[in-house]
Amino acid sequence: MSLMGLPTLPDAARAYQDALPPGRFVGFPLHDLDRTGVRAWKVALFLNDGAALPGNLPSGYGYGFDDDTALIGAFAEIAEAILPTLRLIEEPRWIGSYRSLKAERGAAGIVDPLTLCLPAGSPVTHDTPLAWIEARRRRTGERVLVPMDVAATDYFELPDGYQPFTTLITNGLGAGPDLDWAVGHGLLELLQRDGNGLGFRALDKGIVLDVDSSDLDSPTRDLLKHLDAAGIEVIPKFASDAFGLANVYVVGFDRPGFGPRTPIMLSACGEACDPDRATALRKALLEFCSARVRKSYAHGPMSEPRRVAPESFIEDFLAQAMPSLVGGESRAFTAMRDWSTREVSDLKAELDGSVFSRRATKAFRELPAHPLPTSRERGRFAAEALEAAGFDVLVVDGSPRDASVGVAKVIVPGLEVETMSYYRIGERNARRLMEAGSDFIRFGAESDTLRPIRLTPEALERLGGRQPLLDTAAVDRAVGPLYPLYREPEALHVAWSLEADGR
Repeated sequence: MSLMGLPTLPDAARAYQDALPPGRFVGFPLHDLDRTGVRAWKVALFLNDGAALPGNLPSGYGYGFDDDTALIGAFAEIAEAILPTLRLIEEPRWIGSYRSLKAERGAAGIVDPLTLCLPAGSPVTHDTPLAWIEARRRRTGERVLVPMDVAATDYFELPDGYQPFTTLITNGLGAGPDLDWAVGHGLLELLQRDGNGLGFRALDKGIVLDVDSSDLDSPTRDLLKHLDAAGIEVIPKFASDAFGLANVYVVGFDRPGFGPRTPIMLSACGEACDPDRATALRKALLEFCSARVRKSYAHGPMSEPRRVAPESFIEDFLAQAMPSLVGGESRAFTAMRDWSTREVSDLKAELDGSVFSRRATKAFRELPAHPLPTSRERGRFAAEALEAAGFDVLVVDGSPRDASVGVAKVIVPGLEVETMSYYRIGERNARRLMEAGSDFIRFGAESDTLRPIRLTPEALERLGGRQPLLDTAAVDRAVGPLYPLYREPEALHVAWSLEADGR
């Protein structure tokens, strides 16, 4: 393997590198695109056998207080991007309906698809043939079949011609030095998204955290002081404290006269969920700073990536990633292209009523505080809390066969994700919306935009026995022009198209 633009790697990053397939690594720092002082790196892997997975260019972004931490994060993201695919394409699959496979394996040996937050109106039933793969139940180690529609992260993993019942997403992926570490990482991401999905972005509740600096460690305090002096208004916000976890996020904007370098930086957000409030806020703050440079690099004008990337990298990237660019989600591309041509004042005005809103405050000290040393212990804390509440934590092992590093996709039936982008919704989000009196939930006759929320009979009974409908038109109106907050196109896609148009 060759390493271009990379310093001597820390041992943890080298372990990921050694576990990855042969290819050429190219890395470069992004932090010079901003003034936060947080270190940020982009690393890409050009596979030697690129023809086997056309358009697949594993890459990662990493960030931290130092370069080593940022590089470890970038290599971990590459591991998440490619190792599960290489593992799953070799794993056995089962094709059949839930009903038929349940008869063979028993109720405990297969996941009911109606517990997986199907898209509203989905035609999937217990008799629909699906592709399945084995996961392990974290608590007992039992083998459990899960649909590949939620287990897979890339279309290469699916059987030929198979059409998944929902868009493949990476939510729940984690990496680490071992599988337990990776599970903790992935599980906390699942909980993060479940806790904030209906409370930020277009639906931001505007609950600002009242943070006393004495509750933070010295590096976090110093970073907040630096950002304030640099003219960046940081807004830490509360999402949830469900399951005894601190779920927070950080947004912010440049004060007049201080920037930003590119308007798209205003859409940066950092999210975190952790048993410990200080750990969660530190992670969210660092991710917010990283998101500023990542968004400018990925969706700003082509001058931004050209400023930091090595010579020829952009052309090589576009040539290899082109199948992903032309086959990506058109709605995300169109919306992001619009944002990338806006003026700063225009884009900030678009975000003032939601992302930057301040409607209430919550004392930071009220959030849970259970400091634990690693993702392994944090994940165990979260898993035990979920299992005590009746949830099933399932693990798809995407690690290399020699287990030299750990990669996992964690699946927890009943946790929510992507309601506002892909209309995926289950019992928890249906209940949240019903209790809030949201106009997203209706009852009565179905239509193209009033779609039944697919639930088990038991879940329907718990919700009162009536079939709730998701008003997708109301969801779309709420998201409006803020769709780039939910889904982003492939990096450099917008810049490439604008440059091609002479803009």
